[in-house]
Amino acid sequence: MSTQVTAWAALLAAVASIATLLVTTIVSGHREQRKWVREALTDAFVGYLDASWRSSDALRRGEGADPALAAYEEMRTQLTRLRLLATPSVAEAGQQLLRSQRQAIDEAAGPGSPSLQAVSEARQRLIRAAKAEMGLRHT
Repeated sequence: MSTQVTAWAALLAAVASIATLLVTTIVSGHREQRKWVREALTDAFVGYLDASWRSSDALRRGEGADPALAAYEEMRTQLTRLRLLATPSVAEAGQQLLRSQRQAIDEAAGPGSPSLQAVSEARQRLIRAAKAEMGLRHT
């Protein structure tokens, strides 16, 4: 009888060990996935915003449409990443910034122009949405 109890105790210990291993693996896997998504999302936000600022800066400096359009094209690529990784509200804020940026380019906006002001406002909306998406405090 004690051999049977020992066998059951060993079996229960093995089952508990396997269950612990499975739970730990699943939890750490989800944690790693969330970490990867957050890092990829951060990279997409930074790349998107950087391209937007470069496009606006080219317009402000009067460098012509080519540098502004090159940065705009980069924004389009980054927006695709945002659409894949972020919530629809963030993607919509990014889309609005893209539209505003294109309008500024089409108007060959210069310093102080209303279209560059609209770009700046759209950029701020995206930043607020990005912070909310990532659980960061709004400032």
